[in-house]
Amino acid sequence: MAKKAAGGPKRVTMTDVARRAGVSQPTVSFVLNDRRDVAVAEETRRRVLEAAAELDFVPNRAAQLLRSNRSFTIGVVTSGIVSQPYAGLIVLGLQQVVQPAGYVCMVVDTTGDPGQGDDAVASLVAQGVAAIVYASLSPKPLHRSPRLDGIRTIFVNCWPEEGNADTVLLADEYAGGRAAAASVFERGHREVAFLGGMRDDYACKERRRGFDDAARAAGLRPADLVHRYGNYQIGNGYDLATEVISEHGSTALVCGNDRMAIGALLALHALGLNCPEDVSIVGFDDQPDVADQVRPGLTTAALPHLMLGRRAGELVLAAPEDAPAREIVPCALIERDSVGDPRPSKGSK
Repeated sequence: MAKKAAGGPKRVTMTDVARRAGVSQPTVSFVLNDRRDVAVAEETRRRVLEAAAELDFVPNRAAQLLRSNRSFTIGVVTSGIVSQPYAGLIVLGLQQVVQPAGYVCMVVDTTGDPGQGDDAVASLVAQGVAAIVYASLSPKPLHRSPRLDGIRTIFVNCWPEEGNADTVLLADEYAGGRAAAASVFERGHREVAFLGGMRDDYACKERRRGFDDAARAAGLRPADLVHRYGNYQIGNGYDLATEVISEHGSTALVCGNDRMAIGALLALHALGLNCPEDVSIVGFDDQPDVADQVRPGLTTAALPHLMLGRRAGELVLAAPEDAPAREIVPCALIERDSVGDPRPSKGSK
């Protein structure tokens, strides 16, 4: 009596996929390895991909790498992202795009140490990577390892301190700041205060520039409006909001981020005022589980962390010659309940 063969189910091969799709095995190889230098009709390509999906075909990446000298690993070098859930959306967006194409991401957080970053990059390069993606919690220059010659490099929410990058992806902080400010100017507010982060911070400067242009569009002189600077923290937002409301009678506050906006909300409560009946408040970031959970819900400009990551993934998979040197990703205004019309002046009926 014949013995039943030991082991699990037989591994699906390219030959099996070719038989199901009605094509040759080399054609399957060309399609599954995305060989765009070989002409394959789109209908044939579709049949191959459908057959592979129906058979649950899993490519042998080790064999592919040996045959093609091609890596399916993307090195991700981050600065401060792994400790910040909402900024981690950059890595999530990258993974959402590249993983279906068979790539894996190896993430290393350098904690801002250039030497540690160079060592991490050297290790990634030694293992073989298709690209290196640098990503930052906030937009700023990052150290670029000198060991990246010939390796595709994309900077997300940052740019290289020295050297070059194939592509730099940034959020449109200026347009986000302008939209945030316009949301109160368009409701008729004229006593508006800008409560920014650090004065020399890139994001703060761009958001201030957007604020000032929105003021001009509303017929106001930016120099006549109140501008204050802080550190993006809740307590600082509380202190600055208390100052500008008590001393300047501001009816709307455009805050540097959602944390400062939360501090401003707390300041209103301490002063016996309500939002938006007495003072309107706008944030920036659309921080998950914060902006949409406070009451009133916070109107804010959303940082497109997920979209930045997804766009980085698209560029990794695209031909290098199709990648732009610099790309700006929009910050959408998320309108909730913290903006209203200005309160009537004391003299009005």
